[in-house]
Formats: sequence, C-alpha cells, structure tokens
Amino acid sequence: MDATELESTGRERLQVGWRALGARILAIDVAFFRLLAAFPLPKAIAWPLILLVRVGDGWIWGIIAVALWFALPFAQVETVVLQCALAIAVSLCIYLPVKFIAKRLRPYDSGLDVTPMVPPLDKYSFPSGHTMNNLAVSLVLTLHFPRLLVPAVFFPLLLGTLRVLFGVHYLSDILGGGLLGICAFSLAKAVFPFITF
Repeated sequence: MDATELESTGRERLQVGWRALGARILAIDVAFFRLLAAFPLPKAIAWPLILLVRVGDGWIWGIIAVALWFALPFAQVETVVLQCALAIAVSLCIYLPVKFIAKRLRPYDSGLDVTPMVPPLDKYSFPSGHTMNNLAVSLVLTLHFPRLLVPAVFFPLLLGTLRVLFGVHYLSDILGGGLLGICAFSLAKAVFPFITF
C-alpha cells in the first residue's frame, strides 16, 4: 500500500467518523425535540413565551440600552454600547461562514412533523444566531455588571431552548451557538484595549 492509498484510507475513516458523530448528535437532537413536543403548551402559556422569544430577536438590547442611559454616566454608556456592537460584529463574522458551511436544515425542513411557531430569520439552523449574538452581548454586560453573570448566561440559553420548543432549532444548534457566542465575546474582549472610544 503506497502513501496515496494510506492517505485515502485515512480520509475515508475520518469521513466515516464525522458521519457517525453527526448521526449520534442528530439522534440526541431528535430525542430532545420529541421530549419537548410531548408537553404541548396551552395558548395562555405559549403566547407569552412566543413574545419573550421575539424580544430576543434584538429588541431586548434597545430596552437595555435605554436603561443604561438612565443608570450610567454617558461616557460609560458609550463604552458599553460600543463594546456590545463590537461583540455583535465579531459574532456575525463567525456566524455567517459557519451557517453557510454547515447548511443544516431546520427541523420542519428535515422531515420532523412540526410547524414553526416563530419565524426563522434565515434558512439554516446551525448555529443558533439568537443564542450566539445574545450570549456574546450578555457577557459584555457582565464585564460592567458582574452580578448579572447568571442571568446573562441563562437568558440567551433559555431563549434558544424555547426556539427548539417552537420548532426552528435543534438542541445542538443552541449549544453550538452558545459556544460560538463565548468565542465571539472572548475575541471581542481581547480587542477592547486596542480600540479607542
């Protein structure tokens, strides 16, 4: 067996391994999806949760910016807002390539019997941009308000999980978006000292 055949065999094993990993992740995703689907929500609960998820489309950050305006001196508000904008920019620079390389179809396009209860913002599901962007920005806020760490992590993951419940994501989309959101925050944080505001 020559070097070319060895390389080809190694590549094939790697591809088989990736496919097996993907199949395991999908099995867990579908099981989690079905677990959530087993608990149908009454409309009196579903509608407020849908409204909460829609606030996570970006509206929450406008509300928080206004609250900061009243709570902090202008120079500090400006710093926080610019750092949040940088975190979102870094997040989008990671998100867009990953989204279009993965090209993972959403649950309702993958054969699962589900009707989405909230509108998806694009065609593909991995990673969850809502989780990624919201977590990156939330973590920036914890630099200025350390006591917010638990809600800053919990809220984006809750919104992401609700998006699984509402049929537009899988669990691994949320977990992947969370990890990438932490990466985006970390990269943005590393750049903060080198930017003059």
